[in-house]
Amino acid sequence: MIAAGALVVGAGVYAYVAREELSPVARGERLAHASGCFACHGHDETEHRANFRRTASGDWRARGIPTLWENGIDEADVLVEWISLGCPPDEREKHEQLFIQMPAYADRGLDARGIDDVAAWILAQGLQRARGDGGLAAPPASSPAGDRTKNGLLREGDRQSRLHGCYQCHGELGQGGVPNPGSLKDYIPGFFGADFLALTDGGQREEILHWIDHGRGRSIERGPLGWLARRFFDGQTIGMPAYRDRLSDAEKTLLVEFLLLLQERGSLDAHEVEALAAELTDV
Repeated sequence: MIAAGALVVGAGVYAYVAREELSPVARGERLAHASGCFACHGHDETEHRANFRRTASGDWRARGIPTLWENGIDEADVLVEWISLGCPPDEREKHEQLFIQMPAYADRGLDARGIDDVAAWILAQGLQRARGDGGLAAPPASSPAGDRTKNGLLREGDRQSRLHGCYQCHGELGQGGVPNPGSLKDYIPGFFGADFLALTDGGQREEILHWIDHGRGRSIERGPLGWLARRFFDGQTIGMPAYRDRLSDAEKTLLVEFLLLLQERGSLDAHEVEALAAELTDV
């Protein structure tokens, strides 16, 4: 009986710690794939998607379908309207002249949260393309420790995260959800929420720095479930690299503060991604 009880408790603990914690951005990427968005829009500008527009004479003229980012839409409300209705009312007449027309996803099973999630992901990916790698390889105009205002920390932390590959694994803007087979939750956590706090001893600066230096958490490996943590850290496909000798002390200190700032912002919905993108791109 004691053994059976222990198994039940153990199963309950495992189910609790292994529960998913996905941001709107991460959920939006999954929904975009599941909803067939890429069938028409492609993944990027290299994937041509054909369409045709009927002219006034009744002939069909070739016209490509833009990617999800080529139109430069950077407002959450506009994206939500397109996804929900298939086309905003003031664009309806022109849209109906297209051979292939966008479906109204509000009528296709996507609820308001799902539509907002897809919009959040599109905006986050649009920011990635806008920020790109332009200037990221060049040294900053000032020391990473120079501008310690919140806005300065946000901009330089974002720059450093792109430069050193943090977002590649932890998701655009640290919103997580990147697949990682063999890990506890099968994805790489973001820089927010319960996942982040559990891995960093409640967001302790020293623990975040240890992760950056060694690619593993000291506190969680020494805790009561350390055996479980070590098992998954050793078995996951994508392990975090150790940046101890790759980054300067100033860069690591800045990244610690930046990650805490992202944790403070939390899981970002479409309007919050829009607002953060404006802060990062407003020169």
